[in-house]
Amino acid sequence: MLREMMEVVQQGEGNGNDMIIRLRLPSGLEILGLPTKNFYSGDWDLGPTWNYLVLADRPFLVDTGRTGQGNILLEMMMESAGFSGKDLAFVMLSHGHEDHDGGLAEIVQVTGVKAKAHVLYDRLIRCYPNDAPSGVNKNFPASCWHCPMPESFSSKHCRAYHRERGLLEIETIGDGESSIMNSVTSYHLPGHSPDALAFLLGEEVLLVGDTLLPDISPHPTRVSYFDQVANVFGPRYSNGDSIYGLKAYLRSLKKLEKIGAERRQLIVLPAHRLFYNNQWNEMDLNKRVQELLIHHTERCARILEGLKNGPKTAKEVAVDCFEAALLKGTGIVMAENEILSHCELLQSCGDVVSVNGGRMEATGTANFAPFIEALEPEW
Repeated sequence: MLREMMEVVQQGEGNGNDMIIRLRLPSGLEILGLPTKNFYSGDWDLGPTWNYLVLADRPFLVDTGRTGQGNILLEMMMESAGFSGKDLAFVMLSHGHEDHDGGLAEIVQVTGVKAKAHVLYDRLIRCYPNDAPSGVNKNFPASCWHCPMPESFSSKHCRAYHRERGLLEIETIGDGESSIMNSVTSYHLPGHSPDALAFLLGEEVLLVGDTLLPDISPHPTRVSYFDQVANVFGPRYSNGDSIYGLKAYLRSLKKLEKIGAERRQLIVLPAHRLFYNNQWNEMDLNKRVQELLIHHTERCARILEGLKNGPKTAKEVAVDCFEAALLKGTGIVMAENEILSHCELLQSCGDVVSVNGGRMEATGTANFAPFIEALEPEW
């Protein structure tokens, strides 16, 4: 269905870089897919970030690529659609990761356009030196207090980005289901990021950001991150596992499943790998949700299997669960964090306990599978 409505405006590389597409929907709505390059490569390559220009009565842009891509994105819009950034009604963010909001400050500065994002995004991009936990850079925003990346990475990629976005004025979007404008609805889908949103355009298209990706699974956050930012979020967000961690992510998947059950013909547009390995990755919403639910259930089972012979660290479990190629460089940090997000859920089910030296031990139970099966969306 996607390819029947799509025109390739500009051919690109096999991973999607430099490609531009136009979707013409039965309602008359048009959407331009404008991918911007990422610096990720090798075995952790996500491909470019797919940003979407929605040519509604009041045109708007969803996501802005990584830092340095703002002007490039504006040029792509002008060249492919004759559309000036100053004609935008607003820019919306699917979530506050650098490969999605890195170009936002640049676009706002050039065009003066309004920026919309979830209310937690607005809180996370600010600096709170008096609330920052010990051991973190107090000049970095709350979104960075849990960052596992080394100083060499943050000093190269992050300082200017955080300084610029921390000055942005954000028009906030609330929890649950919110009407953005006529026939445009947002859904708060935390887990991969606490501020993650998806956008439903009429009854035709769902822009899912990173919450649902073809071919790969988005990494969940960890509930432990909440403890660092609870004071910043305030009393409205007192339950950490409702916005952070694998449990929150699985609930968001089930919310997407509910949206899909009500709308069987939805075109799903992800933020990565729409085109990858020289092929289009069209997703059936409910089928992909089920695949990811199974994936995370099986990952929990594999972790318990690996702990049968005694306690292990997250790094040791990651070596059991991931291909060696994925553990190179900072890959091991990303893999460890994903394992820890699963172990948090296993601990909450009583299947794993922490022991000395940061190791984890299986208790002999396997309560996680019925727990995941019984999870329901919070709203």
